[in-house]
Amino acid sequence: MKEFIRRFLRKPVLAIEIIAATFFITVLSLAMPLYVIQILNRYISYGFHGTLITLTTGMLIAILLQLGFRILRTKMARAVNQEPNDTLSLEVLTIVSQAKAESFERFSKPRIQEAINSVQTVQNCYEAQILNTLIDAPFSLFFVMATYLLSPVLAGFSLLGIVIGLFTGWLSIRKSQQDSEQLLQESLKHRNLNYSAVNAFDTVRVFGAIGFLQNLWQGQLLKINTLRGNITDAKELSQTLTLSGSSLTSVCLYAVGATIVVQGDLTVGALIGANILAGRAYQNITRLVHVSYLLSKGKEAFKEIALLKKLPLESGTGSALREYKGQIEFQDVGFAYPNTPHPVFESLTFTLEPGKALAVYGRNGSGKTTLAKLLVGLLEPRRGSILADKVNLQQLAAPWWRRQMIYMPQEPSFINGTIRENLLLLNPDLDEAVFNNILRTADLKQFLDLTLNGLDTLITDNGKNLPLGIRRRLSMARGLVTNGRLVIMDEPTDAMDEEGVRAVYTTMNNLMKANKTIIVFSNDPKILKGASSVLNLNIKPKPELTNQVMPGLKRE
Repeated sequence: MKEFIRRFLRKPVLAIEIIAATFFITVLSLAMPLYVIQILNRYISYGFHGTLITLTTGMLIAILLQLGFRILRTKMARAVNQEPNDTLSLEVLTIVSQAKAESFERFSKPRIQEAINSVQTVQNCYEAQILNTLIDAPFSLFFVMATYLLSPVLAGFSLLGIVIGLFTGWLSIRKSQQDSEQLLQESLKHRNLNYSAVNAFDTVRVFGAIGFLQNLWQGQLLKINTLRGNITDAKELSQTLTLSGSSLTSVCLYAVGATIVVQGDLTVGALIGANILAGRAYQNITRLVHVSYLLSKGKEAFKEIALLKKLPLESGTGSALREYKGQIEFQDVGFAYPNTPHPVFESLTFTLEPGKALAVYGRNGSGKTTLAKLLVGLLEPRRGSILADKVNLQQLAAPWWRRQMIYMPQEPSFINGTIRENLLLLNPDLDEAVFNNILRTADLKQFLDLTLNGLDTLITDNGKNLPLGIRRRLSMARGLVTNGRLVIMDEPTDAMDEEGVRAVYTTMNNLMKANKTIIVFSNDPKILKGASSVLNLNIKPKPELTNQVMPGLKRE
């Protein structure tokens, strides 16, 4: 409800117009019971056709006016919700695209997906129809007041029926909310299991994990189905009680009203009109039960989104050098992951001058990829500083800095778009001739010629369905598109065939000739021999740096 009020008050003029439209809709809704009363009391009693024509004409006008006000109000209510919904969607996209990698990766993928899906849940819970229902509820008291003018006793029964209907509905919704919270937690566990089975389908088949998965699956499904059944039962009970309450209210009104008619204190037309008024009031107010259930789902969705909003974002501001020459300097850099007993490395100090090549090697888990992510700005040092041309990386604007590098990660991933769109993300206006030369350098021509749509081939599943060697070629081409001064390659020859390895060697030699600063993370002996200095991450906690003078990489 707080969110509804916040949205409603963001545009006070529009809010006043919506309230005014609701007032006119309510007043025009009184036309039907008045029409029935007049027909029964005047036309049937006297049979004058002019009365029937006049009343019917007025009723038709009221119906048309009411229709117009309802359409207008719905459009205004949509306008109230549109901007907050769009803003929320953009906020979540900003978080997903700009959250600091270390914090973001602590979330499981199903949890992140749940938070993203929560945006749609919020939009569904705060749409025009829901807003209209909330506004209609207090105006329904007009119907009770009109009933009171006909008969205070019947108005009392009408109000009592509404209170009982709201109370029973509230009890059902409260039970449903508790089950919904548990269902969310169990559904997340089940999605985690689904992701595990899908992402490791070879393990499931080859190592016989199906039995293990089935045991977990069945246990989770039993809990989920039980909770869903409880929620369905609660909703059905709520609807049944609401309908039964409406029927019981009508029975009471007619039973009590009939005695008042017999006593001569109420006409038959007034009795029927009072029942219509009471029915309208009951229907409008008890619709709040369903709305409150939806709003409770919206509240839970906001909690999921709030978890994402707590994630720290990369700074959107920062400086940019007029020209980056390619120098990289580490000053007493140390890094350790949270909740780990030992640092990945510490006291790392060295300077890599422009045009020089540094090879970083070490066993698996020694910190090669961690160091690469520090350079790219995906991670931040726990201690010390990394400088680019004497400027701390944390003072530089991240988007600008990433355009200064040719980056080839160890596990390349792509967005779901065409190959062309993926390769040109950082330089969409690249000259076509230059682009084609990059494709040849990355040894992609043969692959593209064999695909049906070439560069317009769609990448799906973030490229995971492509062979790793092709992904690495695409990653190399994507990096070369920037023509940055700093080259960062993480295991560039890993999983490459002979032609791919030659393409990597050739590319690195060309980059050396172009006086690029190169930092390559690899255990490839040829790459290690071709570097001007070598950093050994196997030495802990302070890695060992060795300078050497070598002619460069050989292609064979």
